[in-house]
Parts: sequence; structure tokens; C-alpha cells
Amino acid sequence: MKMRKILQQNGVDMFSGAQVERVVVDKGRVSGVRVNGREIKAKTVLSNANIKSTVLKLVGEENLTPDFVQQTKDIRLSGSSCQVYIGIKSGEEIPFITDLLFCSTADHFTSEELCDLRTKSRTFSFYYPKTRPHLKNAGFTIVSSNNARWQDWQALSEEEYEVEKNALIERTVSHLEKYIPDVRGKIDHLEASTPRTFNFYTQQMQGASFGTKFEGLDVSMKLSEHVPGLYHAGSVGIIMSGWLGTVNYGVITANKMAEYLHEVNAK
Repeated sequence: MKMRKILQQNGVDMFSGAQVERVVVDKGRVSGVRVNGREIKAKTVLSNANIKSTVLKLVGEENLTPDFVQQTKDIRLSGSSCQVYIGIKSGEEIPFITDLLFCSTADHFTSEELCDLRTKSRTFSFYYPKTRPHLKNAGFTIVSSNNARWQDWQALSEEEYEVEKNALIERTVSHLEKYIPDVRGKIDHLEASTPRTFNFYTQQMQGASFGTKFEGLDVSMKLSEHVPGLYHAGSVGIIMSGWLGTVNYGVITANKMAEYLHEVNAK
């Protein structure tokens, strides 16, 4: 809410439920975006979508050189993940374990096991009321996360998908009981997300929740050279991953956009 308030104070219009259908390119330069059939003019556009989706779907191959298109197609997507969200009943408590618990019941550590559909390895994130002192009546929540492959989840029928999600939840709770034996009786909410969830809500290709491999950064940084006024920020293999890398790269890109606008407005 604080961020929204600051943006509004600076004259930013915000829309929700507004799917960007196309980045509009006119005479080689970006001229805006098409959203829900409406074209919005803009001197610059910043995309936070997957870099492959940005280039190949939103911009379109016809607006780019064949070499740049091929470079984009060659980008390898990073993996996806599954989460299980665990809500603890109001009034119930869980003992302090740690903030992050990396654990596995697998016999041996392998990359294949980490990404297996029924992996025995996961990370538990524990959220205690003391970590959220600004909230009244803050309760206890736990989030489990594990690596996943798009191919394993994408091919499932709807019936198979529900079965696998419920099995994921059950494996997760059973694993958690090793550390909090009585936790099952304290849970009042269980929900799972998968690579298909990421794909549906974020439109990330193959549910690539961790962006791309390192070659994605080169395409991302050079996008404005091929379509002046068009920029990209997000998880594209920058030195820091996750939200910190995204924010860091966002600041770098925002500075480039400011310089571009200064040059355009000075003409």
C-alpha cells in the first residue's frame, strides 16, 4: 500500500486485471502497449515479463533482426518450483525451529532427485508473529518450497493434477511432522502451487519461476538497442538471484530509461 501511495503521488496510473497483449512498435521504436484491446501511448516501455515472452510474443519476430530472434530462442529457461502454504489455526502456536530449514529424507543428494516430481527434499520457511510486529494478531504460517520440472506437471490431466497436488501436500505435512510432531492438528489451511500455477498467473513460459539462465541477461540488456525505448527487467541471471537480483537490475534499468527520456525530451 505504501508503494501504491507513492506511485499515485507521482502521477502513476495503475491498472489490475489488465493483460498486456502487445508491445507496439512504430518505425523501429516503441510507441506504447496494447492492453485489453486498448492502445496506450508511451515513449518508453518496461517489461517485467519473461525475456523470451517479451521478445517473441509481445514484440514479435517481425520487429527484430533474425540474429537477435535466434539469440532469444537459444536462451535456456531456469527451473520452476512447487510451494505448499500452511496456515496455523488462530490461537495455536508452533515452537521456534528456525527461519529457513533446508531438509531431505533422500538417501543421496543428486540434482535429479531435487527436481523429481516426488522429491524428498524441500525448504521450509517459518513465519512467526515476532517477525511481523506491525500486524495485529499475526499468526503462524509455514511455506514449503521444492524444485520442479514443467514437463512433469504440464502433461497431467486435470484429475491427475489434483491427485498429484494433494499427494504433494501430504508428503510435505508428513515431512514437517518430523520437526513438529503435533503440527497436523494445528493446521487450518493447506494450499499448493505448481509450475502450472506460475504459468497461469504470471504467463511465464513453462512456469519458469526463476527466470532464465545467464544468456538471458545479454538479450535483456541489449533489447533497447534493437527497439529504442523498450527495456526489460527481471530475473535474467544477474549476479544476484531472486527478488534481490530483480530489484537491483530494476534500479539499473530505471536509470537507463531516465537517460533515454532525457535525450528524447531534449530533442
